[in-house]
Amino acid sequence: MSDMSYTTKEKSQFMKVQGGEKKVMKKILSVALSTAMAFSMFASVAFGETAKATPQQAFDALAAKGILNGYPDGKAHLEKDLTRAEFAKIVTKLFGLTEVTGKLSYKDKGYTATNWAVPYIEAVTAANLMQGQDTVKGIFNYNGKVTVEEVAAVLFRALKLEQPTTTDNNASVWAKGYAQAVINKGLIAQTVNFKGNATRSLVVETAYAVDQIGKVPTLTVASAEAVSPTKVVVTFSDKTTANVELTTALVAGVETTINFKHLEKDYTAKVTLQAPKVVSVTAPNSKQVVVKFNRQVATDSISSDGKLIDDVVKVVKVSTTANVVDNAEVVFNTDGTEATLTVPGEVNYLKGQYTVVVSKDVRTTGNEEIPAFTDLINVADVVAPTVTSVTAVAKSTTNKVYVKMSEPAKLSGLIAYVNGAAASVTRDTYDSFVLTTGTLTSGQTYDVSLTNVSDFAGNVATPNPVKTSVTVSSDVNAPVIKSVTPVGDRYVEVVFDKKVSRDSLVGNVRLLDANGESKGVFSIENTSDSATVTLRSPLGSLSTSTFTGSILFGSGVKDTLGNTLGTSVSQAITFTKDTVAPTVSSVTYSNRGLVIKFSEKVLSPAAGKTLTLINDSTGAVTTTIASGSGVLSSDKKTLTYQVSKEFTGAHTIRIPEGLVTDDSFTKNALAATVQSLTGASASTDEKAPEVYNITHKDSTLADTTVTVYVYAKDAGGLNVSTLKDVNSYTLDSKALPTGAFVTIQTLSGSNTAPTDAVAVVEFPGSGISETKEYNFVASGIADTAGNGVLAFTKPVSLTDRVKPTFKSAAVAANDGKSLILEFSEKIKNLVSDSADAGTLSASNFEFKINNVLVSDSEVSIGNRNTSGTDVNKFYVTFNVKAGKYQGADVLFFGESINSNGSNIVAYVKDATAGKLDLSANYINEITVKVKDSSKIVDITGNPIVTGAELNGK
Repeated sequence: MSDMSYTTKEKSQFMKVQGGEKKVMKKILSVALSTAMAFSMFASVAFGETAKATPQQAFDALAAKGILNGYPDGKAHLEKDLTRAEFAKIVTKLFGLTEVTGKLSYKDKGYTATNWAVPYIEAVTAANLMQGQDTVKGIFNYNGKVTVEEVAAVLFRALKLEQPTTTDNNASVWAKGYAQAVINKGLIAQTVNFKGNATRSLVVETAYAVDQIGKVPTLTVASAEAVSPTKVVVTFSDKTTANVELTTALVAGVETTINFKHLEKDYTAKVTLQAPKVVSVTAPNSKQVVVKFNRQVATDSISSDGKLIDDVVKVVKVSTTANVVDNAEVVFNTDGTEATLTVPGEVNYLKGQYTVVVSKDVRTTGNEEIPAFTDLINVADVVAPTVTSVTAVAKSTTNKVYVKMSEPAKLSGLIAYVNGAAASVTRDTYDSFVLTTGTLTSGQTYDVSLTNVSDFAGNVATPNPVKTSVTVSSDVNAPVIKSVTPVGDRYVEVVFDKKVSRDSLVGNVRLLDANGESKGVFSIENTSDSATVTLRSPLGSLSTSTFTGSILFGSGVKDTLGNTLGTSVSQAITFTKDTVAPTVSSVTYSNRGLVIKFSEKVLSPAAGKTLTLINDSTGAVTTTIASGSGVLSSDKKTLTYQVSKEFTGAHTIRIPEGLVTDDSFTKNALAATVQSLTGASASTDEKAPEVYNITHKDSTLADTTVTVYVYAKDAGGLNVSTLKDVNSYTLDSKALPTGAFVTIQTLSGSNTAPTDAVAVVEFPGSGISETKEYNFVASGIADTAGNGVLAFTKPVSLTDRVKPTFKSAAVAANDGKSLILEFSEKIKNLVSDSADAGTLSASNFEFKINNVLVSDSEVSIGNRNTSGTDVNKFYVTFNVKAGKYQGADVLFFGESINSNGSNIVAYVKDATAGKLDLSANYINEITVKVKDSSKIVDITGNPIVTGAELNGK
């Protein structure tokens, strides 16, 4: 046993705290973490003896005590900035202020009695803790960001701190005294940017710092586990953890005492670096397998481009030979000790007993071999998925809502509504979806409804539908470049803090030499928007061993929301000539072919060379492969050959010199390589049911019902309930119209489990509001074994059966002589050739002005616009005559004034004939009625709804 001293890399920007006000600050902590849209509300609770210095540790400790839950996804999201409104709420709760209602002290747009923030803003105003940013105009700026120096000022006033005589901080002149007071109190570090925005993490750290006044930590070490020779995960008595980075590597099998500092306190722990091994294999649901190691593994020994390397891990159902995780997606946890494999495909899932084999090809980050591991697991998923988060982010508006699930969930059959309107659903990842809907505005909250939320085992979430809401958060921040890393001598990997638009990078990123002269534009290797971008250097050669210069990102580079850098950003870069040749990392053989993985990016294989497979037991050549037939992967690290002849047993493969070169200026060539591998016969997957045709009845106005026929078959029998479920079918990615139902016609097999059947899907024709081609999709059908069908899409031409309606009548604002008639859609007079002449006859309507009936001859209706926003509108004018009645000037309709004056519209001095001024004060009422005899139809031929009478004034 050795006794060694180890130091950690752990640091904190917050200072150790000394001195008083314990009771007040307990209240501060209990409320600070209840900020709007970040944490669940919780009562004022004593902390006990636990203290944490970092926001995440604070969050973990409070979550362990059940004080808060955080976001639905289990994260604190402490990186977000606080708005002035959110901070007002924190201050109100923090110091027990009384919320103020019925008062509006500020004139901000949207500052109304229904605004959630008003009671808190009024409370801090009344307490003289916060005030408006523009006292002249009366603007509080509640959506603006609160700065650190503003937080300091509020704490100064609330805690009644003393003004220091000297200051040494970076706050603005007005705030230097407030900032120094909280610095002297030990609440915020002197090095913090007081002029910058205050994050949630700063509030949490400050609250914890205050809570620790006068306390002595009583944490003890519960356990310590080495996940690598230089990294130890320590678990404390309160179940929180800390990562300890060691400056001296541990020796395997030797118990070692490590000394480290955590939260300004010294700790000691004993730890033994165990030999690497697989700890466990589990299936948390029907779609995923989790492999847990006791050491941090090299991710590239398991996955390539996020996909499982062939046969490194096999998950084979008992009594079959199929590896169900072939081409599975692989995600690692933060420590790199757990790999989560997701079974690929929309219909494949786990059910029953499986043999799991982890090969010895998996290695630790120290390149140590992890022994092969085999286990038997039983998968019986009976837990329904839940919605963990619903989010939407916009610069100002968006039409996307992102739904995160607790586990992988089916896309088929999932129906979504946002604020009552049907939304199309697409898959983002296996456990998340994107809802596309109408325009959503930043800061607004919308209802979200999800019907048929189901995991791949068929467990349906309850209640069904799941109802929740989403508040559109605002992101107006420019993207930030987090790192720029050269990869070899031709590539650069750039990491942004969020996804950036690929198109905004094209032609907008330049390489400058040490003198600032442009050497050309980088090409973008990415094919889609991403937070990590790979750039290819514009240099044609590297004449010296290094090139030092900078990368200039243009001001137009923007994130996917449209926020731009605003100004050009320069990043230093040094390319070093690559003189190291690529090596072969692994060679595997499966039903997908012979797969060769390289240590770095390579170029396409050279032609004219031969790979040779030799049977180890006989020494005979099994097959030869032409080098040029290989297919290079998108990440340029994997080469796949389709082997024409299957082989089994131990073999040796001889890879010729120069098969590939790396993608560098030197083009370093692969050396001749000999590798051992084991062959395996190709296998087949379990068969899913098949939808083999979709037809529909010709859609005409005469049909009151639309009928679609869906033909499906499965040798083992179809699940009738899924055939009959209307939610197994969608129309243009939306639920079928209300009133849809399904009947079954059995073509072969039993009625309860037919092997071939037709689902007759019927729904009211009134549900079709537009004549066009719709995508009818059958996606929720399953067989009796639970295998789901591959979605089958068929375009069907359907005819609009919705009758047009008379929507409104109003006097034109810019022309008081015109009455605007608006309809629900484009309309026309019914004419024999069904041509759309764009005209409308007055005989279809009954017009009354001041209760005087207007004859058709006195009505002029203009032609409808052929494009733009007015295609559903017509402009009407009325021709009126002038005369005298009983000595008074009048306006009237008709050839002459009736004896009783019943056709007089108005008494008007100096009345003149012509188009009637509908905006005049003497016009009190205008009514328009669609006659029962109307001949108006929409473009498809649906007759207008008659009898509707509307007021135009």
